[in-house]
Amino acid sequence: MTTSSERSAWAAVGLTVASFALIRLLFWILPNVFELWNAQTVDTFFVLRSNVPSLRPAYDSTIVHVDISDRTFDELENSYLNRYQYSQVIRNLADMGASLQLWDFIFPAKTNRLEDSVFVTSVSYAKNAFFGLGFNIAKDFEQAPKPMQTPRTLNYLAATKWNIRVEGDADDIPVAYHAKITFPDLAAASRGSGFLNVVFDRDGVYRRSPLLYRYDDAYYPSFAFLATCQYLGVTPDRVTLRPGKSITLKDARRPGGKLHDVVIPIDRSGNLLVNYLGPVRRADNTSPMLHLEFAKVLKASDDRTEMELGSEDLGGKIAVVSEVATGASDVGPVPTDNQFPLSGVHSNVINTILTENFLLEADWLEMLLVELLVLFIVAMLALRFSPRNFSVGALELILGYAIVALAAFLYAGIVLHVLRPILEIAFASFTVVSYRYVGEQRAKEVLKRSFEAYFPPAVVKKLMANPELVTAGGQKKELTILFSDIKSFTTHSASLAPDEIQKLLNEYFAAMVEILFKHEGTVDKFIGDGLMVFFGDPEPQSDHALRCVRAAIEMQKKCRELKKSWVEQGRFPLMVRVGINTGWVVVGNMGYARRLSYTALGADVNLAQRLEANAPVEGILISHSTYEQIKNSIKATRLEPIKVKGIDEPIRVYEVPVE
Repeated sequence: MTTSSERSAWAAVGLTVASFALIRLLFWILPNVFELWNAQTVDTFFVLRSNVPSLRPAYDSTIVHVDISDRTFDELENSYLNRYQYSQVIRNLADMGASLQLWDFIFPAKTNRLEDSVFVTSVSYAKNAFFGLGFNIAKDFEQAPKPMQTPRTLNYLAATKWNIRVEGDADDIPVAYHAKITFPDLAAASRGSGFLNVVFDRDGVYRRSPLLYRYDDAYYPSFAFLATCQYLGVTPDRVTLRPGKSITLKDARRPGGKLHDVVIPIDRSGNLLVNYLGPVRRADNTSPMLHLEFAKVLKASDDRTEMELGSEDLGGKIAVVSEVATGASDVGPVPTDNQFPLSGVHSNVINTILTENFLLEADWLEMLLVELLVLFIVAMLALRFSPRNFSVGALELILGYAIVALAAFLYAGIVLHVLRPILEIAFASFTVVSYRYVGEQRAKEVLKRSFEAYFPPAVVKKLMANPELVTAGGQKKELTILFSDIKSFTTHSASLAPDEIQKLLNEYFAAMVEILFKHEGTVDKFIGDGLMVFFGDPEPQSDHALRCVRAAIEMQKKCRELKKSWVEQGRFPLMVRVGINTGWVVVGNMGYARRLSYTALGADVNLAQRLEANAPVEGILISHSTYEQIKNSIKATRLEPIKVKGIDEPIRVYEVPVE
């Protein structure tokens, strides 16, 4: 048989499961709200990590930024850079021994023949410069319009697209069309071009970067991915794409290093989760990467010493050239910075791949398993603990999961879904505690109504605050027990209608109980027209005998008033006998689990009942033990000892006068 506590426990488990299901449903229905909150929560992990030096990810010093900043324009005393200056910097970077030059620019049009000729010549001289291009993007080939571009542009794209190995369904990788490229002569002289497209999440934050787009019957690499493959000596035929899983660079090798495969985790759209090193400038005014001024590189051509110093900074390095001056439009928010130059996205992509310090995002199945484990723990807490301990356990579980998620990010590079499990735990604990609170309030209300029928209001208040006063098991205590009975009630009631009997008894009992509660007696039970009451429990009373006798006197006086009233109304004359005894009894909840009664048992209870049966009509008969406790306060007349059923020796008794 299932008890109410067991039903409550299993109901709590059901609420826990329902809470988890509801939170998952909300994340599915409202991803623009909940998924963004989760992403922003993970962003705080990036910020925390960037502020603690020992936790920061490794920086590959191969990557160096060459910044066109406000300082560049100040030093050159000009607000505009011409292509002669670009040309000179390209030559200087090559002469300084830069391994690659990544120009985060698109030069779509020619300016004048002489400048363009010098620019193309310098790029041809360097043989290591890369430029950007921009694509329009479609979901699939059917949505991509036919290209409306010059034959030279189409020929360049066709000649530079990648034929790679694909294992799996690549339909979720976006389709690129209608490119905006660096003008063909300059593009042809360069080492290559990659797309500069970067993608942002629903809240506009750049957390991921696409590495490949589908183009025509092949693929086109991103700016950063192209440069990384060139640096590692990986040709397109050694690139393997597994959509939703990875991109593998077979036999990759840094200059002077060993051959090994680099496996890059990606999502279904071919995006890499970028492992950002930190903001452009940290709180201590340091930068995660080395930055050089464009003007310094430009002027080095006139200073041999500066050229040699530049060689120390740039020899064998990947130089990322971009504009970061005030007012530059190519900025946006990333997890560590709200105003981050987007050239830094490319350099962080390169750093992530070169250091192979990848972030692994838990997929839906892995998170489902994690959440099922959390669900199991919450269910066990709901089954085993009280609401208070359950709430504490749920709070500790939330804190524990947050710590695990943070530790997984910081030390293992694993990105768990943070917000959903926490909300699941919080909502489950709220619903379970609310359910149990409502249940307890109902139980308390039932208990209170039950107490109010047997205990005086002052005692009820104490019992509600300390229910343990009413013990589940029996306790032996000295109490004073009172029995009362209406003389000849059975005879009188034979001539009365049932509703009239009920009305009379209700009036009589209401008056008696009010008096008993006034003296803080406990009503044990109503026995037909009789009443059993005891004093001294559950609230301890050192004067329980005196309280009981005083209550009996007041009861008899009230019965005389009711008798007069009833006779005037044509009812029967009310006359009551009262018997009182003081002794040691067992008191507590008696019965079985589904029906308990708080009562007193023992020989002294039976004696009180026998005294009531032998009491004079409208009188009060007490035992010697009661008399001994009240004799200094209330007068009583000693009567002849009486014989009662169940006791061999005569009992000494006393009558208390009702004045």
